[in-house]
Amino acid sequence: MVKDMNSQRQPITLISDDPALIQLAHASAAACGAPIRTSSDLDQLKLAWSQAAAVLIGADLAQAAAGLGLPPRPAVFLLGRDGGTERLCQWSMPLRASVIALPTGSRWLSRVLAGVWPGEVSAGRVVAVLGGAGGVGASTLAAGLALAAATARRPAALVDLDRQGGGLDLLMGVEATAGWRWDSLRSASGQVSALNDRLPATDGVVIVSTSRTDRAEPPAGAVAAVLDSLSHSCGLVVVDLGRSGGSARQEVIEAGARLLLLTGPSVRAVAAAQAVLAGLDPRPCDVVVRAERGSALSPAAVAEALSCPLLGAIPSAPALSAAADRGLPPGTSGAGRWARACRRLTAQLVAEPAADRRVR
Repeated sequence: MVKDMNSQRQPITLISDDPALIQLAHASAAACGAPIRTSSDLDQLKLAWSQAAAVLIGADLAQAAAGLGLPPRPAVFLLGRDGGTERLCQWSMPLRASVIALPTGSRWLSRVLAGVWPGEVSAGRVVAVLGGAGGVGASTLAAGLALAAATARRPAALVDLDRQGGGLDLLMGVEATAGWRWDSLRSASGQVSALNDRLPATDGVVIVSTSRTDRAEPPAGAVAAVLDSLSHSCGLVVVDLGRSGGSARQEVIEAGARLLLLTGPSVRAVAAAQAVLAGLDPRPCDVVVRAERGSALSPAAVAEALSCPLLGAIPSAPALSAAADRGLPPGTSGAGRWARACRRLTAQLVAEPAADRRVR
């Protein structure tokens, strides 16, 4: 969704006393022919808060602005310079502001100055994977779907909300790669510009992983901000929901993510999956069945027992565990059938029209 600011009467206002930051902002304004009113006076911020089409607040005055206790309003953006946005994120929540780092985020700032800015998560492009039972392989499937999208030259992101897992950066072999994890994004709100550039990545997939030093659940507002940002820069965002409840998981569900439930083909697996589905009611959920030789239930029978649409089946792949121990992302070695199944599932997910599944 794109919101239009052109109908507003007042110009965009920048509140900052940082000459370098002001120069960067005015350079973006000059590039798109949009005027900016600049002031370092907090009284001007109070006036702009009710009248300006959009409000830009420099990192140098973010703490002071947050202390004013201003009421919520749309189109508030915190401006910082590259390398300092992690600190700036702590003020995005109280101001309900998106963060733009300059000069990396100059293109996004130009869009704001031109009168448009991104809105909600793109429904149908965010997919959340959850397991019908522990150890069924939901995290591995989530990684496989993201990798399959990247293989098809579709920018992809993988978001870790499984606090009981080992960390998706470890599964993807980037645990030693520098970049932001959830501990750096805990205070994020709105959107974080150029987020992809700040995350560890491999094989075309950017990863938001849990931190091994901070496994607390990220706030719902931070989850919304990350999904919103990634959904505007990636063709597919895959979330590993894990099996524990919480506000972060609920945020993903209520944001309209497409839910995929991975389950096995046994009676016990179906019973466990039914218990998981009971906690999601009334949200629709598609089923992926991990097919196993000699199983008593076919994938179609499993889906019928769960009263859910069958998206497809995926074969068991014992080689995945050995590959993970060598630091190889899922499907990159010794699991050809499994990787092909992931590509088929991903093709279905991105080909189907986006549907608004948001809970009203």
